Amino acid sequence: MKKRLLAVLLASAMAMTALAGCGSSSTSTESSSTEEAEETEEEEAEEVTEEAEAETEEAAETSLSGVKIAYLTPSLDLPFWRYVKYGIENEVENLIPDSEVVVYDSKDDANTQLSNAQDAITKQVDAIIISPTDSASCVAVLSEAEEAGVPVVICDIGTDSGTYAAFISTDNEAGAKELGEYIASLLEDGDTVAQITLNQARINGVLRKDGFDEGISVKDITDVDFKQMEKVNREEGETYAQDLITAYPDLKAIFCHSEDPSMGAVSALQAAGREDVLIAAFDCSDEVVEAIQNGEIAATAAQQPVVMGRTSVQCIEKILTGQEVEQEIQLGTLLVTKDNIDEVYDTLVEVALTDE
Repeated sequence: MKKRLLAVLLASAMAMTALAGCGSSSTSTESSSTEEAEETEEEEAEEVTEEAEAETEEAAETSLSGVKIAYLTPSLDLPFWRYVKYGIENEVENLIPDSEVVVYDSKDDANTQLSNAQDAITKQVDAIIISPTDSASCVAVLSEAEEAGVPVVICDIGTDSGTYAAFISTDNEAGAKELGEYIASLLEDGDTVAQITLNQARINGVLRKDGFDEGISVKDITDVDFKQMEKVNREEGETYAQDLITAYPDLKAIFCHSEDPSMGAVSALQAAGREDVLIAAFDCSDEVVEAIQNGEIAATAAQQPVVMGRTSVQCIEKILTGQEVEQEIQLGTLLVTKDNIDEVYDTLVEVALTDE
């Protein structure tokens, strides 16, 4: 009996020991799992921190400051190029702090523009924005810049060939076509028109001429002649307008490819007493706006030079920070007439008429 009782007690003791052992193992496992989870969370937190630090470092590396940009302009005598210049300088101030824009006035001379480009490269500019004097001469500038490893953004006019990072242009053909259609709506079948064009060595000049001819073709209207400008100034506009109304006494309209020469054409027609000849312009200025309001200019296709300048700088910022940039960027024009001048004026000031 005593032996049986002892056996039962021993068995009970062993069972309790076993249960105690199981309880200890479970606690140990739970503790181990908790420690592993904590370690995993710590590792994940460290990874997130490292990623954030890497992103911060990358952002610091890609942010720009202290950049030197050269703007090669055909001529600051023309309001249009002063508007582009403002857009460039203002966007650099906003987008790339502590940076500098060096403006080179080429005086409408291709050799001067090439010399200006060489000077800019010698002074180790970080990038060049060029508005070419003409599309043929731009090729030499692009070649010099490519050899020096300086990225180039072309702002208006275009190039015959060569390597560039981006080209910001106006849809010259579409703008001139819309303008031609409007002028045609004011004329009759059988009427004649003429043009005072940009140099046809400039791609934009060719597109404006062709676009206008396409626009007036909605009626039986003949484009009888055109005169090519070299200086693109008021004097040329006045001289060529005089020549055209003398050679073609029945002329009903003149399309002038730039704003300042358009005002020269206004002077020529007023001096000749030819109120019957319409003037169509391209681009805009405060004087052109006033002339439209007064009925001296029938309409203009206004480009967006301030926006073109800003867009050029935005491309430069992307290029210098290693981002992709669209190589061909094209902007539209605003058809401005006496009927809509009040409606579009505020937009014109913002995109085209600000130079200071």
